[in-house]
Amino acid sequence: MHKYFTILFFIFCLTANAQSDTAVISQLIDAIAKEQVQQTGRDFYAGMFPSYRECGGSPHNYQPDNNIFYTAVSVFALKNILPYLSETNRLKAEAIIAKATGMYPLYRNKNGLPFYSFWANKDKIMPHTFVFQYLKGVFGQSEDADDSVMALMGLDNNDSDNTALKKRMIEVSNLSQKKIIATYKRYKNIPAYSTWLGYRMPVDFDFGVHCNLLYFMLEKKLPLVKQDSATIFLLQQMIANRDYIKSPVYISPYYVRTPVLLYHIARLMDRFTISQLELYKPQLIADIHQQLATCHNVMEQIILRTSLLRLGSAAPPLELNNLQEFEESNQQQFVFFQARAAFSYPTPLKQIFLHWSYIYYYFYCPAYYKILWLEYLVEKEQKAK
Repeated sequence: MHKYFTILFFIFCLTANAQSDTAVISQLIDAIAKEQVQQTGRDFYAGMFPSYRECGGSPHNYQPDNNIFYTAVSVFALKNILPYLSETNRLKAEAIIAKATGMYPLYRNKNGLPFYSFWANKDKIMPHTFVFQYLKGVFGQSEDADDSVMALMGLDNNDSDNTALKKRMIEVSNLSQKKIIATYKRYKNIPAYSTWLGYRMPVDFDFGVHCNLLYFMLEKKLPLVKQDSATIFLLQQMIANRDYIKSPVYISPYYVRTPVLLYHIARLMDRFTISQLELYKPQLIADIHQQLATCHNVMEQIILRTSLLRLGSAAPPLELNNLQEFEESNQQQFVFFQARAAFSYPTPLKQIFLHWSYIYYYFYCPAYYKILWLEYLVEKEQKAK
């Protein structure tokens, strides 16, 4: 009899927890919709998710930043969970996506090519900075591969755009016209994709960006070429060497943090079976558990749990019950994306200046953090079925 009641109690707890998650999912979608910009104003375009930037060094100059990045990754995440939402929530999410993608043309290449810039074509770079915002003519505004693939994956499929973007990525890949100087010697002769699309930009590698580029290639079913194989090989080598633990900022000057890199590789491996990477699942799972034991930011705890679920492992319970607890947590201190001016410096200058706080910037987006929590709850719900 005692065993019978124990089983009933366990089922009751599971049901109550599932009902609680369902309620939070609905609340999160409503909260995300409220944070979306409704009218174009001084700092943001209608449809965007507000994001903010601060310098690593003092004075930090915390300011609004009118970039496409956080809106594009938000749309990408929302699109991926659409099939698993209730009809009511799906319709709300689709409305959010439609509003967000409506402003993408402002960031597209001025000649109509499917290349996207971090800031809109007519805008200043680094808005509200003391000096950099006035130097667009000096630094230019190169389109980048990460924003481009994220934007295209959020839009309706366009084979012509996909093909044109891949062509440019091949043209500016490592060893095609230039050779990377800002990486370990062991990786310099790998003809992997670069993070930048401009012909005049230096070749640059980033672990997180490479995960996103491969996701795009595989999702769009584009013909795989040597640059794809090389990019997979580069990721495989970085995983084998555990560079994402030993030197995350060096192999990923834009995503920087180990939990964020693990999140990217787990997302790629969950969606696509890449034989060269499958061997490392146990290693990645073990490293995620190690990170869970040492990371104290709630957002890192969330994305690490999502990563475990995506790699087919159980995730420990998350003690976060409602939106108020979330808002009062340390989520505001989380940095998903950074910009470090020393990305192109050769060794050893890169190792030195990557850590000089006056030439790197943190980027924040409250709505995207809610989307990451939403993503975890949906992933957890699906894995429980």
